Formats: sequence, C-alpha cells, structure tokens
Amino acid sequence: MDLTPEEQPVVRRAVAEYHEMKKEHKGAFGAATADEILEELKPSPIRWNELAAFVVERAEGPTRRRR
Repeated sequence: MDLTPEEQPVVRRAVAEYHEMKKEHKGAFGAATADEILEELKPSPIRWNELAAFVVERAEGPTRRRR
C-alpha cells in the first residue's frame, strides 16, 4: 500500500498502538486507540477503511497462508 508522507508516521503509531493493545489486553480507556490515531488524518471513509485494514495487517503479522 502506498502511504503519503503525511500518513506514514500516523500509520506507524496506529500499528504500534494496535499491537500494544492486543499484546497487553489494555482497555480502550488506557490510551488512544488505533482508530483514534487514524482519525487525526481526517481521511475519507474509503481511505480510512484502507488504512485500518493496513494497520491490522501489519500488527497481526503473517497469517498461515502467507508463511
């Protein structure tokens, strides 16, 4: 996926936060969620879906099919 220079740092932060929340089982009240971080970009709904899917894919790592 091609990310704009503006999107790159925000998406990196969203991936890191998604990974941390999954790893530590933090609640939504502990810190900003990946969704909230992506909202900083104010993307269109279509772009938001693309970015969210990219964040989940990066944070989840390889699946059995991709190994």
